[in-house]
Amino acid sequence: MTDFEKLAGESISSLIPYKPGKPLKELERELGISEAIKLASNENMMGVPELAKQAVKEHLDEMNFYPLGDAFYLKEKLAGMLNVSPERLIFGTGSNEIIELLIRTFTKEGESILSYFPSFSVYGIIAKAAGIECKWVPVKDDFYVDFDKIKETMDETVRIVFLANPNNPTGTYISAEQLEDFLEYVDENTLIALDEAYVEYVDAPDFPDTFKLLEKYPNLISMRTFSKAYGLAGFRIGYAIGHEKCIDMLNRVRQPFNVNMVAQVAAEAALDDKDFLRGSLKNNCEGKKYLYKEFEHLGLKYVETQSNFILLNVGDGEKVFNKLLTEGVIVRFLGQALKEYVRVTIGTPEQNRIFIDKLSKVLEG
Repeated sequence: MTDFEKLAGESISSLIPYKPGKPLKELERELGISEAIKLASNENMMGVPELAKQAVKEHLDEMNFYPLGDAFYLKEKLAGMLNVSPERLIFGTGSNEIIELLIRTFTKEGESILSYFPSFSVYGIIAKAAGIECKWVPVKDDFYVDFDKIKETMDETVRIVFLANPNNPTGTYISAEQLEDFLEYVDENTLIALDEAYVEYVDAPDFPDTFKLLEKYPNLISMRTFSKAYGLAGFRIGYAIGHEKCIDMLNRVRQPFNVNMVAQVAAEAALDDKDFLRGSLKNNCEGKKYLYKEFEHLGLKYVETQSNFILLNVGDGEKVFNKLLTEGVIVRFLGQALKEYVRVTIGTPEQNRIFIDKLSKVLEG
C-alpha cells in the first residue's frame, strides 16, 4: 500500500484543515427543516450587488476564453478609485491566495511568520504546509493586540508579521498610533501584512490610514477582499496593495490565470454599485446597535466590534452552538481559547431578530 502520509511529509500529514462554517442546506437536510439562517461565516447578508449580477449575465458568452491574467480592467478601475498606480495591485482567489503568495514568495526554510492568537487560523495552516513555523503570540485579556509580547517574540527568523485589522474572530482593532509605532520598530526587511478584510465596516476614528502608511513604509502590504462588504464571497476574489517591487515578486509566483473571469467582471461591477455598499454598511451599523442592546438586555458580555460580526460570551459556546443548530440558526463555535464564546455575523433586521429570539429560548432552556 502506498504510504501517502510519508510521501506528503510531516508538515502536510499533521495539518488540521480549516473548518468552515456549517452550510445552510446541510443543516436543513439534517433536521428536515426549511428557512434556517446562517450567521457563521461573516458573509454579507444583503446578498449580491445587482450590478454584479447584471455584469455576469452580460459576459457569460465570453467564458470560453481564459480570463485576463493580470485582471487588467479591474486593476485599472480599482487603481483609479484608490489613487494608486496599477503596478501596486495584485489580485487573488480571495485574501487566502494572497496570504499563500506572500509566504511562498518571501519565506524560506529556517524562517518564520508571526501573528497573534486568536486570529485567522489560515496564516498558520498555509505556513505549516510550506514547512514554515508560525509563531502565535497571545492577545491581552480584552482581546486587543499585545505589541510588547510581539516584540519580545520576534527574532531574526521572522520574515512576515500578519496583523488582521480588524481582527477575526474578535472584531478588535489596532489603532493608527499602535501600528505606526510597530512599523518604526521592525526591521525594513520584515514584511508587515495587514489583513484588512473587514476595513469597509470600520467606524473607529483612530483606525490607521493605510494608504498614507504605504507611502512611508515599503515593507507594508495591505490585503483586502470583495467577499465581505461587497457581497462576493462565492466569487472568491481579493487583492493586495503594496510596493511595486513587492507586487512584482508576488506576480512571479502567482499562477497566470488565478482569478476567473466571472469574479473579475463581478468585482468590477460591484465597485460601481455604491448604493449596495452604502446599504450594507448602514445595515451593519444598525444591526450592531440592535444586537448590543439585546445582548445587554440578556445580561451577556460581548466584544465591541469594528467588523460585521460580534464575539459573544454565552458561558458554554459549544452547548449554545449545538442548541442553536436545532433551532435552525448557524453561528460559529471556535473552541480552544474561546470555549465560552460564539461568533455571530450581523445579519438583516429579520435575521437578527430571529437570532435573538432563538438565543433567548436556548439560554432559558
